Amino acid sequence: MNRQQIFLIVGAVLAVVLIYQLPRVVVENETTTEVETHDFSITSEDEARFATLRQQLKESEEIKKSVNFADSLARLSLKYQMADSAARYARLILSLDGSREAVEKAALIYYQAFQSTTDPEVSKELALKARENLEDLLVDDPQNTFLKNKLAMTLMTTETPMAGVQMLREVLAAEPENREAILNLGLLAIRSGQFDRAEERFTNLLEIDSTDYEALFYYGVSLSEGGKAAEAKDVFEKLISNSDADPALKATASSLIKELENI
Repeated sequence: MNRQQIFLIVGAVLAVVLIYQLPRVVVENETTTEVETHDFSITSEDEARFATLRQQLKESEEIKKSVNFADSLARLSLKYQMADSAARYARLILSLDGSREAVEKAALIYYQAFQSTTDPEVSKELALKARENLEDLLVDDPQNTFLKNKLAMTLMTTETPMAGVQMLREVLAAEPENREAILNLGLLAIRSGQFDRAEERFTNLLEIDSTDYEALFYYGVSLSEGGKAAEAKDVFEKLISNSDADPALKATASSLIKELENI
């Protein structure tokens, strides 16, 4: 696996999503019709879920239920990296309901869609949508670190990315063991080539929770990218040997070991 592929994983934060050439869909009139444009097969179970949720959304006459159906459709779309489809459901939610709960649902959909796309321009557009809604939410709840972590990452797509880094540091100042802030700073360190700093971040997470296998994976990536192939291989092998680790993380670690062995 080359550096670009690793950074795509880093950009998505969740290493379990490795295949980006998955189907994109169109949601007609922001309501219920989806058209597959690639030949990737959605599982029959999820096809049925899509069909049921679309029908429920179409027939729903209650705003709250419609919002929940749209939210479920967006999350199911994100499972298959359908960022454009998920974003349209987020927009539908906002058109149906302006409550704080609905805005937060839409903001998180936009945020996850922003992280799941590999198109830089689309990523910026989705980050902007997420940022606008996150900022609105933070007006009434300025100390909400859950939202601030996500707002910080959307700021990385702007002309002032250091504002995002500063916000993550502010979160850590308030909550020194905030996992998401530490993880994000570690990922940003990898992106910027500060591999020693990244190692520190992920080591910190492992000190907080030794079963944080995502942190263990990225610790291995930090070592690998920093030229410490033997140490990285040991870390990846440790991850693979743990029965509790996510299978996708283990599969990725196995691929990286093969790459290290071919160096």
